[in-house]
Parts: sequence; structure tokens; C-alpha cells
Amino acid sequence: MRKLTALALASTLALGSFSFAYAADTTATPAAPAQTQGKMMHHKGPMGNPFAGLNLTEQQRQQMRDIMKPRHSEEQRTQMMQHHSNLHALVTADSFDESKAKAEIDAISKAQNERMLERVRAENKMYNLLTQEQKTQFEQNYQKRTEKMAEHHRNRGMGQPAAGTAPTGQ
Repeated sequence: MRKLTALALASTLALGSFSFAYAADTTATPAAPAQTQGKMMHHKGPMGNPFAGLNLTEQQRQQMRDIMKPRHSEEQRTQMMQHHSNLHALVTADSFDESKAKAEIDAISKAQNERMLERVRAENKMYNLLTQEQKTQFEQNYQKRTEKMAEHHRNRGMGQPAAGTAPTGQ
């Protein structure tokens, strides 16, 4: 029993150390605010972090963290939660009010556009912190991510029947 307990403890510690080391590597550079904050649940997906793998200096990392830090206020989060609550109320209402739904969707779209603008502005500031070498690597990484995304989309469409056709039996 002691051996089993020791083995379980050792493997937990080993996995925990690995996770901590990985987290330290990945949090050193700011996460891409990819469909960014308010991003439909952060996921790395094929695009990943555009600033990953650029061998940033500690000073660059800190400057990037400083740029990313002020991006989302508590007020913005509260407003987005309210928008989603309002949409939920429209969905669960006894009768559908299209004008209210359109107004709520327009408000959400405007907020999302503002967040995207903030993200692009922040990423531009971060890009301009890079050395020429890092900018070249950034562009190479971008091309790789673009190719990977195209491949992802090609693969997603495979095996799915076209609209209006019956699936084939396999």
C-alpha cells in the first residue's frame, strides 16, 4: 500500500512540475487576445499566440504584459453579461420581440467591434516592440499559421455531405 501511495504521489508531483514548467513558458508571452478577450472561450486553435516563439527579452515580455493589462474593464464584462442576460430573456419570453432582439444584437456587435479594435491596437503596439529579426520570424509564423488554418478548414469540410444531399452510408 505504501508503494502505491508513493507511486501516486511521485507521479502527481512529476505531472504538476511539468504543468508548472509549461505554464511558466506559455505565460511569459501574452496570450493572443484571439477572438480575444470576450473571445468565445480562449482556445489556442490553429492560430495560437502570434507572439509565441519569438525569443522575447524579459523587457519585451513585461512591456507586452503592460500593454495587454488594461484591455478589459469590469464595466465591459458587466455590460457583456447584461447583454447575454437580455438575449436569454428574449429567448425565453412567451412571444418573440424582433426589434428588441435586433437592438440587443446590434449592441453586442458594437461592443465586440470595440474589443476587436482594442486588440488590434494592442497587437500593433506589441509588434512595434519587436526587433527586425523578430518581425521576420513573426511574419514566417503568420504564414505557417495561415497555412495551418487553411488546412484545418479543408479537413473540416471533408466527409460532410453538401447541403441538401443525403449522407452516404459508411
